[in-house]
Amino acid sequence: MKSPYNFIVSPFGEQYKNTKNIGGVELIVNTSMEIAKYVNREAIVLELPIYYDGDIKVGDIVIIHHNIFRTYYDMKGRQTRSPEYFRDDIYIVNPERIYLYKRDGIWKSHLNYCFVKPIGTIQDSEMFNTDKEQKHTGELVYLSKKQEEEGFKKGDMIAFTKNSEYGFEIDDEKLYRMYDRDVVIKLN
Repeated sequence: MKSPYNFIVSPFGEQYKNTKNIGGVELIVNTSMEIAKYVNREAIVLELPIYYDGDIKVGDIVIIHHNIFRTYYDMKGRQTRSPEYFRDDIYIVNPERIYLYKRDGIWKSHLNYCFVKPIGTIQDSEMFNTDKEQKHTGELVYLSKKQEEEGFKKGDMIAFTKNSEYGFEIDDEKLYRMYDRDVVIKLN
């Protein structure tokens, strides 16, 4: 089974990631399917598109859009799956909805996406700040090929455009996914 333009994937793990291990105890942190934050975003690639010539291979783990594996209630209150659902835990995914892939334990960006680690705020003695993170600044973690060609490096401190960040948890670390064009200043 192959698609001309789309990847065929299956969830890597459960459909939802709604438990956390705290102090050796497994706690359920969400019981509602409506909250997208707890939808699994990891998939395993089963088949590549026929007309694909990129770096992702069959068997790679990929990070995808949160709505791919999501189950929700439609306008009539019926439980339904995403439009990408095919059958038997098989999903047909557009390449634009794949952001990161992992091979041999190493994550790499897909297409024109990059991932940025937010930076915590530094309290100024003259002014109290309640923000947990510095706005619109971060550290490059996973770069696009274009950014590598332009001389950016992992660990570079950067500034990015307002509202371009899209939160993910990758290997227990909070990261923002954004387009490489949203990185507007190299700070170091």
